[in-house]
Amino acid sequence: MNRLLFTLLLLTGMQLHAQKQIVVDAPVEKATVFLTGAQLFHQASVNLPKGQSEVILQGLSMSLDPNSIQGGGKGEFTILDIQYRLFYPEPKPNAVVLTETDKKIKSINDSIVELDFDLRTFYNRREVLNVQKQMLLNNTLYKGTGSDSLVLIQQSVEYYDKKLNDIYVELLQVEKKEYQLNLKRAAMVARVYELQNYRNQQAALEQPNNPIPQIIMSVQADYALSATVEANYITYNAGWYATYDIRATDIAKPVDIAYKANVWQNSGIDWKDVKLTCSTGNPMIGNNLPEITTWYLGYYDYYYNRDEVKTTTLGSVAQEDMDDVQELSKKYLEAPAVDAGYASNYTTPVQTIANVEFDIQLKYSIPNDGKGHIVALQTKQLPTTYNYLIVPKVEQSAFLIARITDWESLNLLPGNANIYFNNTYVGKTNINPLALADTLSLSLGRDRSIEVKRTQLADKSTERILATNAKKTMAFEIEIRNGKAIPIEVIIKDHIPVSQKESIKVELFEKDGGELDELTGIITWREKLKTKEKKDINLEFEITYPKNEPLSLN
Repeated sequence: MNRLLFTLLLLTGMQLHAQKQIVVDAPVEKATVFLTGAQLFHQASVNLPKGQSEVILQGLSMSLDPNSIQGGGKGEFTILDIQYRLFYPEPKPNAVVLTETDKKIKSINDSIVELDFDLRTFYNRREVLNVQKQMLLNNTLYKGTGSDSLVLIQQSVEYYDKKLNDIYVELLQVEKKEYQLNLKRAAMVARVYELQNYRNQQAALEQPNNPIPQIIMSVQADYALSATVEANYITYNAGWYATYDIRATDIAKPVDIAYKANVWQNSGIDWKDVKLTCSTGNPMIGNNLPEITTWYLGYYDYYYNRDEVKTTTLGSVAQEDMDDVQELSKKYLEAPAVDAGYASNYTTPVQTIANVEFDIQLKYSIPNDGKGHIVALQTKQLPTTYNYLIVPKVEQSAFLIARITDWESLNLLPGNANIYFNNTYVGKTNINPLALADTLSLSLGRDRSIEVKRTQLADKSTERILATNAKKTMAFEIEIRNGKAIPIEVIIKDHIPVSQKESIKVELFEKDGGELDELTGIITWREKLKTKEKKDINLEFEITYPKNEPLSLN
């Protein structure tokens, strides 16, 4: 009785230990791509037997985070446990190398067989020639034992001489050809031996057993059934970044902005026909709660020259604002070309508690190459007003400016934007939602139908000496003409110098209705011009400075 009980327990233990393993390839069905990282969802259909079994999922990313693995499925079965492992397969000979080597050996052996037939042909010919030679040498006429006439003997000698000579020549050629073919055959045989040795060495070698990431799902079913198993995890070798296309067709119409994601991944597997979701979240950011510590207050001793600080600060502000005018013009001159494409009608933005997710209905294939692949998120028309910016001192051209509002509804991220006007690429700008105001201003390029001219008036521009000071008067005239068939609004910017020294005084005489920013010295005019209307703006100022000090007007 005890022996029977022990046997039953042993068989039961062996049965439980020998759970059936079902290995399946589970392709990526869906991917939620974060700014850094991605959550990959795998799915596979399996036939589960009755009882306990292990479903082993393969086709996973090598860079997955084991702590993020989750499992599930569809069907009447119970998931008992989920584990992750790197499986090292049994090393095997390199089948590809062995097969290619066998092909080479067979090809050379076939050539040796053909060569043997050629050698046999020459061997047979050599035998025939030797027989003919022996027959001639054994003939009584050749030996001179007959009683034939002298003429007949002479003719016989001539015949034998020619015939034997032909036989010896041909025998020599046959022997030479046999020698060459034997050398070739020997080389082929040696090559076969080399390949056979190489094959034997390769057969002894083993392929490197590269690890295979696997998710092992222990399940139990009350009966055999067809089911679906699912698993998902986080990989950090993926992400996306935003780019935009901004298109305007006419100054009377709103602007279209196309929001695009550039999705990249180096997860180790290709994503084929995957349903994508682009999220503005970032799983790499920690979730630790912020803490605030005690703020201790005390004294800090320092020494400085108040006059120097005041002068330096005012000068640096003025110089920065002067640089802004230069940067404004440079931005309008940039125009690199970039291709783009989108399918935004199939994307739905979803606002979650902390992030925005763009649910894309179309399926995309993202190869494992680390390059950005464009995925269209959404396209929207935004309210837009248009005017022209003119900075005639920097460039005597009018730049069309689109001023876009209500852009906050797009949930924009920082990124580059390509600008198009009338289906023509006009330049590139950078969008930074954190730095934008309520209105997004974009340059749509120069408009040659608006004439701009800035001239220094010689009769009003003078320089004179008064006692210890010199006075320099500068006067300019700005001419603007609207050559368009519609009324327009223009913004003109010019400036007067800002003194960095108390001994230098700047006095503005004429600004013709412009608004002066006293800190930067920039003057702004806002004008509405009718069709074909011309507008003249006058600017005049005077600089007083010590006559013995050289004045820098840069």
